[in-house]
Amino acid sequence: MIQTSPSFAGKLLIAMPNLADPNFWRSVVLLGVHSHEEGAFGLVVNRPLDVDLREVLAELGQEPGGDDLPGVLSGGPVQPSHGFVLYERSEHGAGDEDLTVSDSIVISGSVDTLARLAQGPAACRFFLLLGYAGWYPGQLEREIEENSWVVAPLDSSILFDVPVEDRWAAALRSIGIEPGALVDTGSTEPT
Repeated sequence: MIQTSPSFAGKLLIAMPNLADPNFWRSVVLLGVHSHEEGAFGLVVNRPLDVDLREVLAELGQEPGGDDLPGVLSGGPVQPSHGFVLYERSEHGAGDEDLTVSDSIVISGSVDTLARLAQGPAACRFFLLLGYAGWYPGQLEREIEENSWVVAPLDSSILFDVPVEDRWAAALRSIGIEPGALVDTGSTEPT
């Protein structure tokens, strides 16, 4: 009998302190896709970029509707010029091409979705992420076995209510781990 590990799609990956890759040090990743045949796709949700969403919208020929726009995040090191919108499902629902991560969380690669959400007033909370994180088949499972990551249930409040700089600690606490109790074998942020 072939035994396969469960899919982690719709879960949070939390980087452990020994994960020295600077792209993922103390990161929280929302996994949108995970399969044993195709690997995994996720978005880092706690890496702010020094990019103004208004400028991104202007480059796309779109006008923001409100003054209170969210920051732009680095979704990961793969294709950093490609944008994804992470948003809470509203009465509009998700588009045909959108990836439904949970009952309330959706990922879209559509400029139309970004433009609609940026028109405000905010019908739902969202943010733009540039780039993504990807793993080839078996890679993520191996990294989890090596204790580079822990898996946590998705808690949308971590994504939308917790400040970006506090999401790593909040994600750990959501599964009963106190961040200060972890042994950091790397001791400092990787360069």
